[in-house]
Amino acid sequence: MNEHDGHRQRILDKFAGGEALEQHELLEILLFNALPRVNTNPIAHALIERFSTLRGVFEASVKELCEVKGVGAATAAYLRCVGECASLAYGGSGADIYAKSYGDFKKIAEERLKGKTSEVLEFYFTDKTGKVFHIESHTDSDLHRVTLQTGALSELVAKYKPFGMCIAHNHLTGSCEPSPQDDRFTEVAQTVCSLSGTILYDHCIYAGEGKVYSYFSSGAIDGIKERFDFNKMIKDTRKK
Repeated sequence: MNEHDGHRQRILDKFAGGEALEQHELLEILLFNALPRVNTNPIAHALIERFSTLRGVFEASVKELCEVKGVGAATAAYLRCVGECASLAYGGSGADIYAKSYGDFKKIAEERLKGKTSEVLEFYFTDKTGKVFHIESHTDSDLHRVTLQTGALSELVAKYKPFGMCIAHNHLTGSCEPSPQDDRFTEVAQTVCSLSGTILYDHCIYAGEGKVYSYFSSGAIDGIKERFDFNKMIKDTRKK
């Protein structure tokens, strides 16, 4: 038995023994059937990273699933079929994520950014109930800085049409204090949200356990919303 087969057997033994498995581990087991000769662990991680929950994976379209590295058309169709079966039998799968308060959002950001070895920028899109229905995660070739062009952010907001949006990224320096670039990006994000009618709830910066800066809890988000409201900016321009 090689290392790959050994890993598969260990996770199957955990499942058979009644141990609680993480969502990515359950997905990994499910993918054994679709990809019998492939290490499904990184694919399962990538799927959860992209769609945030098992429900998100199972509700994703074939096209969206194929955008994940390691997922081909056949595997995407398999996962979509599993999702349809789960929906018909039980009304869905996985656990929903809600961000109804700063505490909820802070917890999500900490759980997702903990242990990252490169800078990651994430967007959490919510509906009116506060349910996070999509997570968009971005990394860059520069380990210490990740950027997203205004046009790309506008396209994301236009595509998913969220009621609300939260932003999170990590600092590898150990300091969670925002940089001028962080301030500027938050201003740009607020302008984009204002144009689309989306509420920008917060932008959190994670720099390690217990080190999280929040534009909301610091009060900084209020000033940014005041200055970068699109309708107000247009009125101010007309006055000049």
